[in-house]
This record gives sequence, structure tokens and C-alpha cells, in this order.
Amino acid sequence: MDTLQPSQRTATASTQISLWRGEIMAALARVLDYCPRPQVPHHGRVAVLSAKMASNLRCVDRLDAFYAALIHDIGLLDNTCDPDRYWSPEEQANLPAVRMHPLIGAQLAAEAPGLFSVAPLIMDHHECYDGHGYPRGKGGDEISVGAQVLRFSATCDGVLREQGSPELLPLLDALRSRAASQVCAEIVNTGIEVLGEPGFYAQLSRAEDVDILCQSITHRLATDDLATTDADVTGLLELFAHVTDAHPADKIGHSRRVAHRSVLVAMAMGLPEDVTMKLKWAALVHDVGLVTVPKAILDKPGPLSHEELIQVHTHAVATERFIAPIRGLEEVAAIAAAHGEAFDGSGYPHGLAGNEIPLGARILAVCDTFDALTSHRPYRAARDSSLAIDILIKGSGSLFDPDVVTAAVPVFLITRASDEPAMHALN
Repeated sequence: MDTLQPSQRTATASTQISLWRGEIMAALARVLDYCPRPQVPHHGRVAVLSAKMASNLRCVDRLDAFYAALIHDIGLLDNTCDPDRYWSPEEQANLPAVRMHPLIGAQLAAEAPGLFSVAPLIMDHHECYDGHGYPRGKGGDEISVGAQVLRFSATCDGVLREQGSPELLPLLDALRSRAASQVCAEIVNTGIEVLGEPGFYAQLSRAEDVDILCQSITHRLATDDLATTDADVTGLLELFAHVTDAHPADKIGHSRRVAHRSVLVAMAMGLPEDVTMKLKWAALVHDVGLVTVPKAILDKPGPLSHEELIQVHTHAVATERFIAPIRGLEEVAAIAAAHGEAFDGSGYPHGLAGNEIPLGARILAVCDTFDALTSHRPYRAARDSSLAIDILIKGSGSLFDPDVVTAAVPVFLITRASDEPAMHALN
């Protein structure tokens, strides 16, 4: 395999990255709004209202409020919980996953590049002014104004979902009653004032308008907020991997493992830095579209029927739909969407063959299959690495690119000693 020449190294070292963090966050909100019901733009609607309220208050960082709202429930990914309804405090007390989600979400935000200041708002967005909230039972002025804005906006969305988008006056009456114990009077009054602005409530009530409003706010508030390094983008896209891999338990870590192996295989093939970087990003988001597939299918303890397989295969197109709107990640979206294509043209979603399939997607296919084979599934135990490698070799030239398999096998053999304990832990 040819190595990079010095001039190539210089060129790749100066690879320029300039992605809008706001567009990545808005895309993540759209993914979260498919968990579990795809018709309710919960995070988008809360974000739009939070940004408008923060603008009126002027003592709240508008971008922090907007970002926090876009991902405030990222810690709530337990399938026993239904975010399309309002839980009373008594019900919440009996749902540990609900009470923990602000802490989990805050941790994820704190560890993501450029989002540390967002974490406190997420941590406190279920605290109540009367001290009866969670997770820490804070009250009064202990709760930041930004967190109270988020609390009010989420409550508004809860009422909308609970009551089916009532007329404005009944909504305002319900909000005054419900939010009185949750936030201070100034926040209630500001929220009521914003909702009463001409035409705003009508837009907020129509799902098709929420995404447009989010885009407008993103471009207005986050124009200069750029992710400019590989580490920045990788850290943000790992949030997508968290959402994708959070359920079921046997998928935890899948996207990160595929990303890790894909980078190693790309290096073994002598691919340049910029190509390897995009491959890593594609690996982190390659299964994002699975949030659109019914959990009953994903959790089925047995082989899928033909109709169910077709539904699973639609996730590739959904992945591209989620990621492609992020300017600068169009190629990454295409690579991720093509990871189900087969070298002989028998794959999905478009039946591409050979070099019609992006090289990154051909690498993803091998690494994704290897991780799936060596991981536990509800209907079978994890397979031994040697058996998984044999399956890849048998599929070389039909399912998989022979050059990729040739490069991948030594990598998988070398890394299997560290992989095996984790793979067999679920057996």
C-alpha cells in the first residue's frame, strides 16, 4: 500500500473545517423528536419558545437557552417513558428514568464541545420554584432564569400535547395555573406575553412551521458559532451516536466502535486525513435513521420477516434526511446512507454496486457487519471474532469490497484481544 508523500501530509494537515454548531444541534433536535413518536416536534417547539422568551428577558443568554431547549430531554431515552404526555409530580416520583434524565442530559452537554454553559440549564429544567421539582429539589432564586425559561416552555409544550393545541385563551389559563408553582411570576408573564404576539401561537401550533422557525433562529443567533476542529465536530456527532445506541442495551457503544474500527481500516488502506475524518463522522451517525423504525421491530427476539426487514432498510434514507441539511456534512450523509449497499448490487437503499458505492460506505459496511456479528442480539449470542472474520471473507466480492476486507482482517485480528471481553460480557 502506498504511503502519503510529504506534500500530501502538508495538504491534509491544513484541512479546513467550518461547520455551524447550530445546524448540528437543530438536526439533533429533529432526531430526538422521533423518539419515540415522529409527529411531535417537542424539542423544536420548546426551543422556539425559549429563544423568544430569552430575547424578551434580555438577562438570559439567548443562544444557551436555544441550545439547551433543542436537546433538553436527550437524557430521556428509556422506552418505558412517553414524552408525549404530561406527568404529574406524583407520577414522576415513580419513574426513576424520568427523574434522572436532567442529570444525564447535563453530563452529555457538559462533555460536548462548546456546550458546557448549556449543561446547568438542562440539569435544572425540572426544578420548581416551590422547591418540589427534581433532580435536586432546588427552589426560588436558586434556579437560574434560563432554566426557568426552559421549564415554562416545556410546560407549554406539554399542555399543547396533552390538550391537542387548544385555543389561545384556554392555553394561557392552563399555563398560568400549572406554571405558577414551577417558575417565578416574571417568567410566567413573559411567556404569556410572547405567546400573545400576533401570529406566533398559530405558528407554534403547526408542526410544519416549527422547523422553519428553528432554522430562522439558528441563522440569526448562531451565525458565528462554528465547529472548527475535528474534535469539535466529533464531540457533537457523538451525541447522535448516544441517541442511536442508547436502546436496546446490546447496541450501547455500537456506533463508536464502528467509528474506531473504520478509522483503523482507513489508515491501513493509506487513506488521507480528510477522507478518514469524514468516514469517522459517518460512522458516528450511520444508524441515526433507526429512530424512525418501530421499537417492536428493533427489539424483536428473533429473525425479522421480509416486511420488517424492508422497514429496517428505510433507516438508511432517514439517516441521510437527518444529516444532509447540515451544511458541510452532505458527503458524510451520503456515506452513512450507503453503508447498507452490497458490492454486488444486492444491498440497500439504491442497489449500488462496486465503485458506485462511496469508498467510505464500503469500509463502513465491513466494520458495521463485524461489530454486529461480534455483539449480542436478543435472538443469538455474540459470535467469536474468528467466525466473524470467516463470514467477512466468504462475503468478499459479493457483499463486501475485497480490498476493504483484505485491509480489515489484519486490523480485526490485532484488535480482537481487547474486543473479546466486551463482546462476551453480554452473553
